Amino acid sequence: MPKASAVSVLIVDDQQSMRGICKYILTQLGFKDIIEAKSGRDALGKLEKSNVDLIISDWNMEDIDGLTLLKVIRKHPRTQGMPFIMATGRSDKEQVKEAISFGVNNYIIKPFDASTMKKRIEAVIGALS
Repeated sequence: MPKASAVSVLIVDDQQSMRGICKYILTQLGFKDIIEAKSGRDALGKLEKSNVDLIISDWNMEDIDGLTLLKVIRKHPRTQGMPFIMATGRSDKEQVKEAISFGVNNYIIKPFDASTMKKRIEAVIGALS
């Protein structure tokens, strides 16, 4: 069981308010190492400089969207196995199938609460102690 405080999380969302909500929920769940990226491009730059254990990314963003970010991450040996949760405002089954086909580990539909976030994270990295 990983301790939340030992897990590094990268939040990728082009809306500062969503990053703030996500960071607040993660802090409530015990996460301390939280990195924020304002775009897919920003996330790729931060991944080069930091060790990250989990990515929570918005789907719809300017420049590089969440699906493209996922595809790039799955192509690199260093990041290909990195747990990736997609956050989306739509519960479109086709969209979810597409993300699964590219290796997304889980998805969360906005708006979400701490309980839902915890369930999605635990489904990917195991129970938080």
